[in-house]
Amino acid sequence: MGNELSIREFLRSRGALLVHFSTIMARRLELVFPNDLLNAMKLRGAPLSFSTIEIGDTNPHVGKGGAEGSIGLLVDLEPESRVISVSPGDSGSSYDEKTGESGSLGLPATPENCADSVDNRKPSNEWIVRDYAPAGIYILPPIIVRQLGELNGEAVSGEGELNLAQAITPFPDQSIYSANEDSFLRFDRATGKWKPVRYDDIIPPNPVEPKE
Repeated sequence: MGNELSIREFLRSRGALLVHFSTIMARRLELVFPNDLLNAMKLRGAPLSFSTIEIGDTNPHVGKGGAEGSIGLLVDLEPESRVISVSPGDSGSSYDEKTGESGSLGLPATPENCADSVDNRKPSNEWIVRDYAPAGIYILPPIIVRQLGELNGEAVSGEGELNLAQAITPFPDQSIYSANEDSFLRFDRATGKWKPVRYDDIIPPNPVEPKE
């Protein structure tokens, strides 16, 4: 597609947000909610998996899907961002024996591949992105997350459901977003109510400056 800023405009034209979801499939035992998302906020120089999310999408537990989880880190693309690959489904992973680096089996982010990844999601898609800018927390109820428990004295991972207050408490400085069938929504912490919000108020027309 040329560069990440034109990809950013593609997402804007589709009204699509990029969200890295907390899922129960994380490989590392310690990356349970909210540590997984708090770690993702600080991550630089390493690729991370995202879903493109539109108005009306739901989490994997209800409805038509579109998302990989119930709660995630919403991000913006900045001039230093890199969209490594896109895929209409699970893009899997690869491993380079020469460099020792893992990667994706998805396709380059050309205009055709970006469009296909959104138009033909199965039911969620996967974008691999590096060096993004955190823009908020995105929630699609019911909020089911990966948690640590104990079995026979050993730590094990499982899943549990959280209410809204439990889900957003770890992120006091982040805006909280969601959507219904008609619009994106932003949570007003002062009133405890969800209010409609424009795409431009979530992702501003001009890209953010890269981090130092």
